[in-house]
Amino acid sequence: MTTILEGVTTGAQSGTRYPIIDADVHPDFNPAKPGVMSRLPQRWREYAAEWGLTRGGSPGGDRPRHREFAHRWDTEPPEGGAPMSNPDFAREQLLDKYDITAAMLNDISGYMFNGSRNTPRGLADAMCRAMNEDREESWFAIDERWHGAINTPYEIPELAVAEIQRRMDSPYRDRWNLISFAPDNMNPPGHEKYYPIYEIAQEYNIPISMHVLAAHRVTASGSPTYYFEEHCDWGAYNFPNISSLVYEGVFDRFPNLKFALVELAWSWAVPLAWRLDNAYDLMSSELPDLQRRPSEYIADHFWYTTQPMEEPEKPEWFADVFEAFEASGMGDKLLYSSDYPHWDFDEPSALPASLSQAQRRAILGENASALFGIPLKPGSGAVID
Repeated sequence: MTTILEGVTTGAQSGTRYPIIDADVHPDFNPAKPGVMSRLPQRWREYAAEWGLTRGGSPGGDRPRHREFAHRWDTEPPEGGAPMSNPDFAREQLLDKYDITAAMLNDISGYMFNGSRNTPRGLADAMCRAMNEDREESWFAIDERWHGAINTPYEIPELAVAEIQRRMDSPYRDRWNLISFAPDNMNPPGHEKYYPIYEIAQEYNIPISMHVLAAHRVTASGSPTYYFEEHCDWGAYNFPNISSLVYEGVFDRFPNLKFALVELAWSWAVPLAWRLDNAYDLMSSELPDLQRRPSEYIADHFWYTTQPMEEPEKPEWFADVFEAFEASGMGDKLLYSSDYPHWDFDEPSALPASLSQAQRRAILGENASALFGIPLKPGSGAVID
């Protein structure tokens, strides 16, 4: 694969220009930054000062990382600080370098305030609101290319709905293009508890985003020992989550609801669709109200991101897998993502060479443009091929 690592660029730099929407970029992971804390009501600023913001730490404890924020060294701002703590520096390294039309800010630190894990209800609500307001003022206001996922206390659905409504009533309504969920909710995502969130998501045509990073549990059987073990475990979230959404009839109730599975890969989707169809054929009497075959729901309601890109030992195997993905009706569901500023960041030219120009153009920008309703900028984008 062609990537940038530690600021060294490899790969072709001349050829066709492809407009780009980046579906996954990560702001500074620290939720206690001044821009957020200053927006909290006094009661919760005092609480945070005395008790801290969260209880219990990461699920199962942290695995050691050789980089604190799992980032590229060169993404640390010149003045110091965490990667993606300086919007201007991030704009220079990402938006300007690749002439990106739009980049989606997914704030995974918001999972700390989803309304569970012993966080007071009022603090979860206030923190999500403060984080979103800081995103608008510190990022959206300085460059129209920054977009984002709404942080909500989704384990308290009525508060989540109120926060989504606030963002839809804000001047930056068009810049909020996702609603952030963790992939390990307190209940399976098909549970009726989350229906109020799905209802407002459908009303405003905003996809639900599930991004890697555990809010409660890393695996079904406990915490892994090594970081790379954890890194390879994330894909296990996909099977129970999609099974729950499909078999619980969520898409019959909300026929226009969309899910974006971010940094959760994509090559597993076709085999899972086969498995669910086979199970349904054998036991459809258990689900008499399901209106379609599982594979049809999967093809219509789920989107995927490229990073981490599948990298088989033999390049031709990628072409075989992607051919099956397209043949199953998912060719327009794959979105480019860089995962900036993380160590496994993929630049636009990282897409496999076996892809045609039309496929590359769709993945780099057209699919995301259709999903998020963000017009591509004519004549913009990276020069590849």
